[in-house]
Amino acid sequence: MTMFKNERLSMILNTLQHQRVMTTTELQKILYVSGSTLRRDLIDLEKLGKITRKFGRVELVRPDNIELSYLFREQENEAEKRCITEIADTFLTDNQAILVDSSSTASFLSTYFSKLNNLVVITNGLRLAVELDGITKVRTFVPGGWLRPGAGSILGDTVLEFLDNFRADLFFLSCTGITTEGVFMSSEEQSSVKRRMLRRGDKVILLCDHSKFDVKGYFKLCDYDQIDVIITDKKPPQPFLEHWQQMNVEVLY
Repeated sequence: MTMFKNERLSMILNTLQHQRVMTTTELQKILYVSGSTLRRDLIDLEKLGKITRKFGRVELVRPDNIELSYLFREQENEAEKRCITEIADTFLTDNQAILVDSSSTASFLSTYFSKLNNLVVITNGLRLAVELDGITKVRTFVPGGWLRPGAGSILGDTVLEFLDNFRADLFFLSCTGITTEGVFMSSEEQSSVKRRMLRRGDKVILLCDHSKFDVKGYFKLCDYDQIDVIITDKKPPQPFLEHWQQMNVEVLY
């Protein structure tokens, strides 16, 4: 069966998550592709900062300061993200005001928003806004600003000023990585918008799949005293659970 390019890229990364270092020969056998096709795919992943190639070997890396394109992030760990948003649905009711960041994980909430009545959604995520277009039961507010190429995010000072006009019952956000030290991002601009959103949401819910555990980004977004709930797809490591318990953070998985 022939796979599309994005499917191959996701399969390469999923494979490397289980076996961090592999030879190109091993990957070629798994993907059933030609050497030239695999080479082009690996070059693309290396440009994105996800892998390194050396002497016929491929190694998975997790860069601290590279923000991947929205299209790639949307397809990475898609099943886990859908599982997370299914749990997040338990916090949703009619007549809420909801802040949502531009993360690919949070964009999967659109399915659940469409089932509710009289929602107000405030987001700087272009894809989520487009998905909510035409759903009359949802009033969607989108800030002006500059559209970050490939990220699906509207950013800048005008976004920060816009957000000060709102108060929300819930704020759903995601991140680049988490450690026991806090929540991290790979972009200063993204962090600025999320920090402003943190001030405007009564309950802050972090959506974070297991691949982000023990990943420290370049920018620290916040400490856990600003997070009310963490939703993930697998049981987190014990040090995380103990730390979150001390910080009175509810954890769902």
